Amino acid sequence: MQRLLLVDGHSIAFRAFFALPPTLTDNDDQPVHAVYGFLSILFTQIAALKPALVAVVWDEGRPFREEIFADYKAGRQGIDPDVARQVARLQPVLAAMQIPQFSKAGYEADDIIATLAAQAAAQGGVETIVLSGDRDLFGIIGPTTTILYPTRAMAEAERYDAARLHMRWGIAPHQVADWKALVGDSSDNIPGVPGIGEKSATTLLQQFTTVEALYDALDEVESTRMRNALKRGHESALLSLRLATLIRDVPDIAFDRDDCHLAYDRAPVEAHFDALGFNSLRERLP
Repeated sequence: MQRLLLVDGHSIAFRAFFALPPTLTDNDDQPVHAVYGFLSILFTQIAALKPALVAVVWDEGRPFREEIFADYKAGRQGIDPDVARQVARLQPVLAAMQIPQFSKAGYEADDIIATLAAQAAAQGGVETIVLSGDRDLFGIIGPTTTILYPTRAMAEAERYDAARLHMRWGIAPHQVADWKALVGDSSDNIPGVPGIGEKSATTLLQQFTTVEALYDALDEVESTRMRNALKRGHESALLSLRLATLIRDVPDIAFDRDDCHLAYDRAPVEAHFDALGFNSLRERLP
């Protein structure tokens, strides 16, 4: 079985941007700490996991979820211009390494990753590991798909399979969107159901499995407080479920294992490293 490493590009770039000091600059004294950090994290995981296949996925444009809910991610200010500038420096390095980069206008990286992972699973013979700091992707965990979730240390990450997710959250992967529909998500401005917290959502899903089944059997909820909260928040729960559900069939996204094979000519990559001042990364090239 071949191992595929899918990298959530902006998630890891943001992590690198805030983990390293902006004093790390290129030959023109421009900050490149996010570029360096991203590549360092990538090289660390390639060395540890030894994937035969690698791809990076990026967000592009305004997400279609804003058409469903105008306030989706309203609390965010968009991509930091400084991060965007460094991503623009990073992408040519990945291209020189012949690493495929996926994006689709209107779709978030989560949706594309979910699509690629589903296609890889359907093809068979591929074990997919997703490197991302976005917990939404816990919903795509499956027999051949796991999530590598970064911890506080920049290059450290915790591997989530279904057993670890259940141990930590008390739910199964297919319940992640339902859980988020009840709890909400302040980072994405998904409202959830006011009055239903994490523990309550877990308890409800352990009993009723899905949001739909929960509302079909609402009279069976023993707690009057929770039952009333759910009644008041019915429309919000259904809206939140739509927002939290990942798309697994993004148009024009196709997984081709031949394209994802990690093989490249070092010379073009080293030329980028020369311009970026990344001498220490030369020895770590996978």
